[in-house]
Amino acid sequence: MARGLFHLLLVVALVMETHCKNDTEVPIHIAHNKSITRKRNIAKREIICTEEEYILNDQCCMKCRRGHVKSTECPNTQAHCVPCKSGEEYMDHTNDLDKCMRCRSCDTALGWKVVKNCTPTENAECSCAKNHYCKSPQCEYCELCTVCENGLVEKECTSTTDTVCRMQEAGMPPWGTALIVLFVVALAVAAGLILYRKRKQKNFITQGNTGTGRDSSSETFTLISIDDDLSRHIPDIVREMTLDEVKTFVRHHQLSEPTIDEIIQDNFNNASEQKIKLFQKWHQRHGIRGAYETLISSLRDLKMRAVADKIEEKLKAAVSSHQERRESYNDKTGQSNSCSQEGGKSYHDNAEISKTYPESLEET
Repeated sequence: MARGLFHLLLVVALVMETHCKNDTEVPIHIAHNKSITRKRNIAKREIICTEEEYILNDQCCMKCRRGHVKSTECPNTQAHCVPCKSGEEYMDHTNDLDKCMRCRSCDTALGWKVVKNCTPTENAECSCAKNHYCKSPQCEYCELCTVCENGLVEKECTSTTDTVCRMQEAGMPPWGTALIVLFVVALAVAAGLILYRKRKQKNFITQGNTGTGRDSSSETFTLISIDDDLSRHIPDIVREMTLDEVKTFVRHHQLSEPTIDEIIQDNFNNASEQKIKLFQKWHQRHGIRGAYETLISSLRDLKMRAVADKIEEKLKAAVSSHQERRESYNDKTGQSNSCSQEGGKSYHDNAEISKTYPESLEET
């Protein structure tokens, strides 16, 4: 009986060993089969494209060359690529994009100038305009160069660096004495001219305001009148200019950006008042003398010749009208003085007659 029990235990052990072996081999076999299937699927999906192509939806599509973008989802030829708009858009590399990039704008109002125009294959290149600089390569606008108050410049302004001013040494420099002498001489000459004009004008009035005297002083009077009364013409001047043109003009004369921004904000939504205030600010800084000449010459230097011509014509017409009214007044005044002189002469003659009349009576 003990031998039978031993055989029974041996059979049970063999059955259990066989069962465990099957449980271990089945998962290994299944995992091995899945790995083989995955490798086959990967090998089936593998697509090789060239450097001038890209993969989209398990197929190779052609990239567009520089200056072009695709017009279809998956181009097969360059005929499926469209060019960028010249002067407005560009694309500087082969691509699989459907939109071109916008060209850079070199805004003169921000102190920029165009170095290289935008093409379909290259973006525009900008640089700071004359008398402007920008320290950072990524700056958004160029700043006005510093003007040295004492006129001593250590280093001139460039497109990337500001002006470096040199400190004035103690005492008067050699050229200072020469400058003072020149100033005194110029002052003496100016005083002599003024005295000469006054004497000439006095003689001119004495002679009855006739002949060529009035014509010779007409041009001088016109220029002086415009200078003296330019502030009265500011509304008419800015009416011929846009807000951007006024900004460009005052920036040209070194009106600071904070001052410009403050005036714009103080007169928000009123472009006319913004232009007037900006121009008045420049006129206050410049002063009365020479303002008219500075205005016209600066506008022409800034390529605003048509605006300069309109303003010049309008101001001359206004001053001419004022001149005519002045001459009319002078004529009336001259006639009144002439009548007074004739009346005085008649009175003097009558007095002489009265004086001689009694003498003749005494002789009788």
